[in-house]
Amino acid sequence: MNASNNDFDAIVIGSGIGGLVTGGILAEKEGWKVLVLEKEDVIGGKIYTFEHFDGDEKTFRKILRKNHLSTIVDSKPEISELIERKVFSNYIFEGGWHSYINADRSRLSFVASGLGKEMKVHGSKGFRLFADGKWNSFRYLMRNWTQEDFEEGKKVSREMNLMSKEEAGEYDHIDLRSYLKSRTNSENVRNFHEWLAGYETGHDDPKLISAGEHIKTVSMIHCAGNDLEDGSGGQPEGGFNVISRLFKEIIEENGGEIRTGAAVEKIIVENYKATGVQTSNGVINAPRVICNIPMQRSQKVLEDEYWPKEFKLQIEKNKPLSGILGWINTKKPVDPDFKGIYIMPKLPGCSPEDGFSGDVLFGFEDVATYDSTRTPEGEGLMTVWAGLLPDQLHNPELVQKITKGIFTFYNEYYPGFEENLNWYFLTACDELYSITVTPGMIGDKRLPVKHPLVKDLFFTGDSVTQWSFGVSGAIGGAVNCASAATGKDYSTLMPFYMR
Repeated sequence: MNASNNDFDAIVIGSGIGGLVTGGILAEKEGWKVLVLEKEDVIGGKIYTFEHFDGDEKTFRKILRKNHLSTIVDSKPEISELIERKVFSNYIFEGGWHSYINADRSRLSFVASGLGKEMKVHGSKGFRLFADGKWNSFRYLMRNWTQEDFEEGKKVSREMNLMSKEEAGEYDHIDLRSYLKSRTNSENVRNFHEWLAGYETGHDDPKLISAGEHIKTVSMIHCAGNDLEDGSGGQPEGGFNVISRLFKEIIEENGGEIRTGAAVEKIIVENYKATGVQTSNGVINAPRVICNIPMQRSQKVLEDEYWPKEFKLQIEKNKPLSGILGWINTKKPVDPDFKGIYIMPKLPGCSPEDGFSGDVLFGFEDVATYDSTRTPEGEGLMTVWAGLLPDQLHNPELVQKITKGIFTFYNEYYPGFEENLNWYFLTACDELYSITVTPGMIGDKRLPVKHPLVKDLFFTGDSVTQWSFGVSGAIGGAVNCASAATGKDYSTLMPFYMR
């Protein structure tokens, strides 16, 4: 079978946010007829949202594994009981924790608006840090600062905020701890930025955080008129499927199509030019191919001869951000008046002396406090995450310690928590971000959006050339990919400080 008579201008492999946004830009701005091929039965990739799920356990686990690269490690009641009782049919939740920088002033919001679409976004309000046995504002870290510390803090923050992206990029491969030591002798100032960056990136070790990425992120938030202390994260009302549907709509309004259950077996290359793809149903031809599969797995669809040695070596070096994710549903929010993010730098029983590489960073937010569409009226729905390196993620003993630490904390800090609890499930997620924000993996070490040898073959998503991470990074990769595919500068869809 040959499906080339559909006359598509571009084929996008994968319907993750990078693929959908790239396709949406090309469809709306260029008038291209775009075909998106998704091997799974649902679109959205990692941002897929379970909306009032009433399917069976096999389907639930499959979506978690295939879309979110996650495996259930704990639940209460048992996940089989939750599914059998159709408990999830009352809720809206993702397969893991997601948020994007700057809420309604995010890269995503600007690109959607530039394509003629708007969506309602709820921004998190506030940032709480657990210290000395209680929740505090982030500025609690400054409680013992001297006048000299405050002056040093202003100096360091001013330098970061005034750096251009090019200047900040010079520190992409310098770890944050080393950078801060070179800028200030104040341990208090260094600790402040290390905790801040830990929240941003999901890392508990500042030696694994790129100073350049931290600087660029802080600068972007500052330029948008936000403050990390105020939360500055955001989620679309009704969950992240809203994003997938919005860009799907753009593609289809311009004559394009999205096919699910359509696995690509191979990218077809003729004389070092991409000419289409091979699927189980035959060949589909198009003058351009855009791959939204993360680099670690895209080698499966492109023959080995087209992967330069340098590509392979860098792909082997790049590691994803992993961790324990999950959702906790309560009869009422633990604090209905707080609509922000909670960060605990050290989860109980989860430190180096307990077998971990460092203190395990734990965070959560109750999305039901600012988005009432997600739960029955009055209930709480907390998305939780705990950072864990890939080589420790599948150690059952360590995972059990994290689970114990989470619920030990909740039960000790919130009296009556056990009675307030309805249900929860936790997962081990292999890939929250495609690439961890670590020196040697980001900046100019991210792989290019345009294949250096194969003409008209492009890559998109958060693992390609761009800066930032998660949803913000995926949008940056999508904009750069659309620019490379057309020879036009679509970064102008975003303000200058996001480019």
